[in-house]
Amino acid sequence: MNNQELLQKMKEDMEMRGFSHWTKESYELKAKDVMRYFKKPMEEVTTDELRKFLLKYLKEERKLSERSVNYYNSVIRFMYEVTMDKLINKKQLPMYRKRRKMKDVLTKEELSAFFNACDNYMYKTIFMLIYGSGLRVSEAVSIKVQDIDSRKMRIFVSEGKGKKDRYTVLPQASLEMLRKYYKMYKPKHPEGYIFLNREGRPLTVERTRIFFRRYRRKAKIDEKFVVHSLRHRIRY
Repeated sequence: MNNQELLQKMKEDMEMRGFSHWTKESYELKAKDVMRYFKKPMEEVTTDELRKFLLKYLKEERKLSERSVNYYNSVIRFMYEVTMDKLINKKQLPMYRKRRKMKDVLTKEELSAFFNACDNYMYKTIFMLIYGSGLRVSEAVSIKVQDIDSRKMRIFVSEGKGKKDRYTVLPQASLEMLRKYYKMYKPKHPEGYIFLNREGRPLTVERTRIFFRRYRRKAKIDEKFVVHSLRHRIRY
């Protein structure tokens, strides 16, 4: 099967397993990235070539984090073991071990510098929701109009971690930002998504992370802080 057929079957495999919209989108983007790198049918790629892709290209050339390299590794394993039904030598393609460490949180000054650096009001609103409501980035970008309960000051989170539904707090500051954002952008989507890209489609997690890194650099904040860091309470 050629790579286009492989990609289509992979999408079907993810659909059959009930992967979330964001996971399917992320896996597809990573799979295309892998295919562009090798420029040949994936069935012809050797284990040694996969090792060089993960270690030499991703880790050393692109200088991706161990977590990001592991994500690519997961996509490759799914592609081979599930879609291609082909055994893969995991001992030759090991995952980086997770290091246990204290969670990094932003100081009051860093948090202020970060939000001051956000020159795009849509992303500033998203990051404020992540911080104020403790949302994951995937949850923040997928919020719909009907999820906002301004009367009870809460947000309905559909299929969060573990595909569990829950409610989370909606701070007054976040509600005011949402209202201002809505007046500025006037988002219109048939399913009610609030945050849309220029084509009118729901915003992606990856695009949001790109903007987080942009504002992190602008605010001169250490790269150890990721968008997930906004969910943690600040230090005083």
